[in-house]
Amino acid sequence: MRTGPSLLVLIEMIGIISFAVNAIMAGRAKPLSTMGIFVVAAATALGGGTLRDILLGPSAQPFFWVVHPFYIVAIFVLAVGYCHTALIRAVLDRRDVLLKETAEVIAFASLGTLGAVKAYAILSTTAGEGWLPTLQTWILASFFGAMTVAFGSVIRDVLIGEFPGALKPGVGTIEAAFLGSAAAVGLGIAGVPQPWVLLVGFIAIGALRGAIVYRVHAAKA
Repeated sequence: MRTGPSLLVLIEMIGIISFAVNAIMAGRAKPLSTMGIFVVAAATALGGGTLRDILLGPSAQPFFWVVHPFYIVAIFVLAVGYCHTALIRAVLDRRDVLLKETAEVIAFASLGTLGAVKAYAILSTTAGEGWLPTLQTWILASFFGAMTVAFGSVIRDVLIGEFPGALKPGVGTIEAAFLGSAAAVGLGIAGVPQPWVLLVGFIAIGALRGAIVYRVHAAKA
């Protein structure tokens, strides 16, 4: 399921920046310092992937943000820019809800898919032959994809003092990430080239998460 690091790094970067933007928008109404905003954004964007890599073991390490430290630098620049640049704040605040929700959908779609693909690539190396080990690896990799994004959103909400939205009944955030991840991993198992696997996962998770966002806002209207 691997064709080279460049595509994976691009997708990971898009997801991390999107999750950082979402966290900044979620925490902007809280009494946070510039470093506080940075900590919330970094923990949100990097926390889920870090937990995934810890659970996957030595094969998944060093951590992705150690290999690519520009992720942390980019989040720091974004946080400082938001806190100290009126133009950036004006642009982000003008589309507060739309930007916040869109950024989260993009983050879920990209990081969820990438997390599932990475988990499957590692887990499949130790899985046995036959349909049962393949099924178990498929489910476990899909779980890792969902966990990558769900844990990030839980960290965000805890740090800003809110009950984690992903854990609320009837929301379906984790389910959407799991199902989209399962679709992507399933195609990978079937031998579909990685770019198509990533595209399908991105579309599946994005569509499911976007439908949830639309449903929630429609219920409030």
